[in-house]
Amino acid sequence: MQRFILTVLLFSLRLSTASAQSIKAADEKAPVAIEKTAQGVTPATYKGRVLTVASGGGVTGFTTYYYLLDDGQLFGKRSRDNTFSFLAKQTAANTKRIFDVVEGSCKIKTTKFDKPGNMYKLVQWRKGGQAYRVAWGDPDKTVPANYPRFYDSFMSMIPASLRLK
Repeated sequence: MQRFILTVLLFSLRLSTASAQSIKAADEKAPVAIEKTAQGVTPATYKGRVLTVASGGGVTGFTTYYYLLDDGQLFGKRSRDNTFSFLAKQTAANTKRIFDVVEGSCKIKTTKFDKPGNMYKLVQWRKGGQAYRVAWGDPDKTVPANYPRFYDSFMSMIPASLRLK
């Protein structure tokens, strides 16, 4: 019996060592594409229009935010982070299109909808002291038509390799 237990322990030790090595090897190959912003313009200090798209809630209560500035800079931040991560620079045409859709088709300045539920998604537009927010997730409430499609479209422009984990 002792020999069996010793064999099982040695086998599990080899298995955990092999798993750790494979994780390490995978990490070594992955390029780091996220830059931390130490100073300069961030979504918190930006004076122009800022579009925020986020999702979160649930058991952990964590939220992941993506910020698009009207100059094309795209940032990300998790609720547990202290700094914004610069992700990419969008083209001027794409940035204009995104702001046109949220301001025009979605009518964010006149849409009043705040029904987040346990798990939620949100779109927020801000400039200076003005801010407009639409949040949804309550399964018993009907979301304004254009918002889920806008959310999905916005998230699809962020490559999986740049999304915050």
